[in-house]
Amino acid sequence: MIIIAIAAAAILAALIFAMETEKSDTAGDLPEFKITGSTDLEGNIFVSFVYTKNIIMFDGKGDIVWYKHEDLPDGVHAGYWDFKKHVIDGEVYYSYHDQNIYADHYGLPGYAPGERVILDSRFNEVKRITFEQSDVVDKGHFLDGHDFLLIDLNHYIMSGYIKDTVDNVPDYEKSSVVYSYLQEVEDGEVVWDWRSVDYPELYSLTVTDAVDTANDFGNLQTDAPDYVHFNAMRLNDDGDLVCSFRHLNTVMCLDRTKDVDQIKWKLSGNADEFHLTDDQKTSSQHYVTVDGDTIMAFDNHNISERTRLVSYKVDMDGKELKEFKERVVPGKFSSACGSQQQIKDELFMIGWGDAQNDAACFSVYDFASGKELMSMRLANPNNFTYRCVYYA
Repeated sequence: MIIIAIAAAAILAALIFAMETEKSDTAGDLPEFKITGSTDLEGNIFVSFVYTKNIIMFDGKGDIVWYKHEDLPDGVHAGYWDFKKHVIDGEVYYSYHDQNIYADHYGLPGYAPGERVILDSRFNEVKRITFEQSDVVDKGHFLDGHDFLLIDLNHYIMSGYIKDTVDNVPDYEKSSVVYSYLQEVEDGEVVWDWRSVDYPELYSLTVTDAVDTANDFGNLQTDAPDYVHFNAMRLNDDGDLVCSFRHLNTVMCLDRTKDVDQIKWKLSGNADEFHLTDDQKTSSQHYVTVDGDTIMAFDNHNISERTRLVSYKVDMDGKELKEFKERVVPGKFSSACGSQQQIKDELFMIGWGDAQNDAACFSVYDFASGKELMSMRLANPNNFTYRCVYYA
């Protein structure tokens, strides 16, 4: 009897362990997925998708805390991008980008015109945000979904892509392009903005690591090349806006106190000012973050098809690299999207975006031990995630 009891207890323990370490989608309207492993993280993991309108919040055990789903018409691909948490004066808010399925996305798969949706702590919708009237756009012009900074409920920085014909591309009389437009709004008024086309020196920095037509300024293969492709922004300690431009392979710092001469420095790319070696430079990076003097990026590294997490400790004023680190999960390549966060020590939250070698969405990965503690994998890898991020 004792042996039977022990065996039964062992079987029960194994079943409980399996339940804890492998979970599948139990909400039938979400993409089919499987969570393997578990953590003791007390915060939540936020997951957003590129081509389906789904956002999910998981706890550290891999259980769904909250999700939102919207059915789409057959054949339509659109997403809820950039699901995130904001804390303002002690109050918690959430936001996500709601792509408008009828808006013109200029034929670009990496452009999702729509609205930023702000939710309160109980996930009730508070407001929807689009561009305000400026010399560049009309009030209500759709935002892009790559990133959004909420300073408070009436103060935020937004990003967009604009299609236009310009006459300042060297060697071209006229060229149709898609350019980056950033707009800061406070109490309904535009207090600062930035256009990439105001800086013609950027045209020569465009690379084709990710998209062959990025520098097609003659409009031979595309009617408007996406020549900079903004995808991330953060404020540094000086209040400057540090931005990632995928098709420049560059992290660029913009001065929010100026209307002209707004570019303060460039890290990586063909106009790098920090004396990086070729091995230290990014290729088609995403999700650039700033913490004091440290800049981190999810470096898709399309040029080598070897994705890595990179960290630069820099003197921003002196434009000097103090320390460089790279971390690699063997065999991984993400061709687009993705994210990375250092949770503590060598423990990282990694969103794999458009993973090419497997169906992984995210990994909680301990580089100290070289072990994946928890992961999410999709039954259909073509329904890939935009960002998978952790908030305590």
